[in-house]
Amino acid sequence: MKTSDLSGFFLRSLFIMASLNFRRMQNLGFTYAISPLSGLRKESRENCVAFLLRHLEYFNTHPYLSGAVLGSTIRLEEEDTAAAAREAAVAKLKKSLMGPYAALGDSFFWGSLRPLAGVTAAILAYEGCIWAPFAFLLLFNPLHLWIRWKGFLEGYRQGWQGIVYIQSWDLPRRARYLRRGSLVILGLATVLLAEEIQTLSLDTLWLREGATIVVPAAVLISYYAVSRGLSPLLILYGMTAVCMVMTS
Repeated sequence: MKTSDLSGFFLRSLFIMASLNFRRMQNLGFTYAISPLSGLRKESRENCVAFLLRHLEYFNTHPYLSGAVLGSTIRLEEEDTAAAAREAAVAKLKKSLMGPYAALGDSFFWGSLRPLAGVTAAILAYEGCIWAPFAFLLLFNPLHLWIRWKGFLEGYRQGWQGIVYIQSWDLPRRARYLRRGSLVILGLATVLLAEEIQTLSLDTLWLREGATIVVPAAVLISYYAVSRGLSPLLILYGMTAVCMVMTS
């Protein structure tokens, strides 16, 4: 298949969430991404309809890893085997990969990378840096776009073995590192907050003195919570709620 054709499939995969529905989730987006394949194979109208109906079945995985499933599916669809065997292999692949990929993607991208990028951008914004939104985009977008593109290519090149590329990233281990990085950045944020508290007027003396205890305690509690598997995002929401109550 030509590089231009592969690029077209990949660009279409970026819209997999555009038609999300509660009945079959991402099936419309996946079918839209793979639909040009029937045209490239110059199938009859009946075969084209059957092809689209097969891919309109339930499909749901993490959007950033959906390209890897799409690439592997295209490779299997191109194999010169009996139609029934090919259809069974494609259905098995999609059902086997979408669940694990969803869990990996949620933990890494939603639970680790996005909070890290968000906390960093929030601190920069608090410090008055006008480039804070761009810092978020720079930390978040390049990595997920690279994994999407390479996952798609490796899936197409290797078929079933495309999962090896996703495994090579060891996303659970990297997710733990990113969560620890979020804690380090939160620690820096607490230092900045403590400095701000020390500049408050005398009528908030109790808050200034309490900061010497509350800030280190918050860091330790956050570290313990993350080590026990609690999402850093929930910790951020909890800290925000506590700060709102204390300053109300």
